[in-house]
Amino acid sequence: MKLEYIALLTQLIINDLAIINKLNLDFKPGMTVLTGETGAGKSILIDALGLVLGDRADTNIIRGDSEKTDITAIFYVKDNVDVNKKLNALEIESSNDELFIRRTIRKDGRSRSYINNTPVPNQALKDIGENLIEIYGQHAHHSLSQQKKQRELLDQHGGHEQILLKVTETYDELVAIENKINDLKINEEDFESTLTLLNYQIEELNKLAIEESEYAKLSEEYKRQSNSKYIIETCHEVLNELSESDNAISEKLSRCQNKINELCQIDNSFKNIPNLIETSLIQIYEAKSEINNYLNGFNTDTSQLETLEGKINKLNELARKYKTKPEELSTHLNLLMSKLNELENSFEVKESLKQKKEELIEEYNILSKKLREKRIQTATVFTRKITEKLHELGMTGKLEVKIEALTDDKPRPLGMDNITFMVSTNPGQPLRPIAKVASGGELSRIGLAIQIISSKEKNRSAMIFDEVDAGIGGSVAEIVGKLLNTLSKNNQIFCVTHLPQVASCGDQHYLVVKNTISDETYTKVTELSQTERVNEIARMLAGMEVTDESLANAQKMLALK
Repeated sequence: MKLEYIALLTQLIINDLAIINKLNLDFKPGMTVLTGETGAGKSILIDALGLVLGDRADTNIIRGDSEKTDITAIFYVKDNVDVNKKLNALEIESSNDELFIRRTIRKDGRSRSYINNTPVPNQALKDIGENLIEIYGQHAHHSLSQQKKQRELLDQHGGHEQILLKVTETYDELVAIENKINDLKINEEDFESTLTLLNYQIEELNKLAIEESEYAKLSEEYKRQSNSKYIIETCHEVLNELSESDNAISEKLSRCQNKINELCQIDNSFKNIPNLIETSLIQIYEAKSEINNYLNGFNTDTSQLETLEGKINKLNELARKYKTKPEELSTHLNLLMSKLNELENSFEVKESLKQKKEELIEEYNILSKKLREKRIQTATVFTRKITEKLHELGMTGKLEVKIEALTDDKPRPLGMDNITFMVSTNPGQPLRPIAKVASGGELSRIGLAIQIISSKEKNRSAMIFDEVDAGIGGSVAEIVGKLLNTLSKNNQIFCVTHLPQVASCGDQHYLVVKNTISDETYTKVTELSQTERVNEIARMLAGMEVTDESLANAQKMLALK
């Protein structure tokens, strides 16, 4: 296996598809040809690849009474960066250089798709298939009629990679800037009103000089002031009980202390008790002093009580207004100030981002204009080369590249151009989009011409040319075969052909035969040996009756490959 290939179809396994029972085909690098009589099932192989790469499925394709059809394609994808990116996006692991794609279609219409045994949506097969294989011909999967592919081919031929990269990078920057602007969630219409409201709310709260724990302190002071009479009366009662009456606690303790001292004269066991009583007396005197100090500093101003009550009521009112707790008004004030700061900063940031956006738009427009100029220059050369090559391939018409500037001023990642391949397949016919004009064989030959002209040293995906030899013969068929073989030096080529001139140019040859046994029809596909190839090409030359002359000609054709 050539290690330089970045996309190589190595195996195709088909079960119960149309008239195919079971089929397991191994493919090699280079050019593989498939031959066989009309109706043998050659196109079914192409259909199978289309299905495994995401084409729409019809339950009528399921063989006979089988409940399902099952198709598996195995690709060698070493160093295929695009495939690896898509696998990572799908969170699919790839531990080696092989990629397994499987599609199961059931009679009830259900379809299941898998990549490396991981279930995926059918669209994933289409996405990853773009980097694996290209089908040229009258087939649902062919990409040549897609404008996306046409743009890629033109840019590849013109070597626009650097300018295209700059356009894409500038576009990505522009999108990122627009996302940042949208994330700020602010516009000019509501900025001033929001700013005014925040300033008013902050000023309203600041007037009360709200500090942390302010409400708790005010509530405590209000509680004290509103109970001032009771506090003063109770303090005096306590003072009286402690020391200001004949029956006060301090007097009783003093008398007790004197009696204990008398006992100490009789029995030394009482010696520690007088000190304990003395300690109690000291604490009583300290308590008395604390109470007196409190009373001396106690303010019973009625106006202060009214002021406290008014401020507490105001705080409760604001708390209801701002839907928070009175004790959390300080936190709410800080939140409003933070919002104001963020609002002012966001407007400044947005203005800066808008300026940057305008600069990027200007840069993008300059780059996309340069890209368009390069595309127009490339299209002139590209058109001439393709048309010349089409004439070599027996097509008398011409191909032109139509480049239209998009007028909606909406930047796009790949430039501001609408690119369409226009073709006239016969002299005098008007140019029309390639998808609306070309037949299957013409699409194949146009694809071949483009690939020959665009072929680079770097290998691309595998390619299938179906009906490439339709309506041609003789020297043109020889040219087609040689061009396909040339293309296969750096790419894996598959060709379904009816012409011996094309079949003889292959490196690998499969014969497709339809057999009927016990009223059951099935397709058999066999890889031919060199001797078998001679016989098959001789059959293609002479028909059912192979002659010595046709065998000799077949050997000569294979020798000249």
